[in-house]
Amino acid sequence: MLLAEPLMTEKVFARSAILLLDSDPDGGVMGLCLNKGPVCMMSDLFDDGTVVTDVPIYQGGPVGTDRLFMLHRLGDRFSNALEVAPGLFVGAAEDEVINYILENGDIEGKIRFFLGYSGWDSGQLTSEIMRNSWALNTAPDTSDLLVGEGDAYWRREVERLGPDYRSWLIVPEHPSLN
Repeated sequence: MLLAEPLMTEKVFARSAILLLDSDPDGGVMGLCLNKGPVCMMSDLFDDGTVVTDVPIYQGGPVGTDRLFMLHRLGDRFSNALEVAPGLFVGAAEDEVINYILENGDIEGKIRFFLGYSGWDSGQLTSEIMRNSWALNTAPDTSDLLVGEGDAYWRREVERLGPDYRSWLIVPEHPSLN
């Protein structure tokens, strides 16, 4: 998991927590921003009324914002799910997910949807980490990654990094307002 340093000025990544999901052989990396949103509701995406419940959709990142991604803790419930971290899965068969939602399946803390993803070209993320733009948690606690949002989410994950990052927590969310 990547955690943005507290003074990052790029709005889409400011105080973001990004779970890295994949890398390609050329060194490109992709992940999902877990704490930005919700930006819309699933009912906004389906004009045909297929989904009648209001399921929040989060901003996964600035790339491919016409693509919908899903992280979930229901790997045994859905086929085609890929485990990306202990107990955390990406993807599933679309019809199974829609049926689960229509049957009022429990979503809170178990499923989170994202529009777009976060991506870096070969060497770009390594360079940003070396410049201290990001802190890296190589073993995030996956039990509550699909719970919470915004600055409170970011703060929780920074606290889990330990005392070396405690100073990040005293930087106000909007330093220019001090």
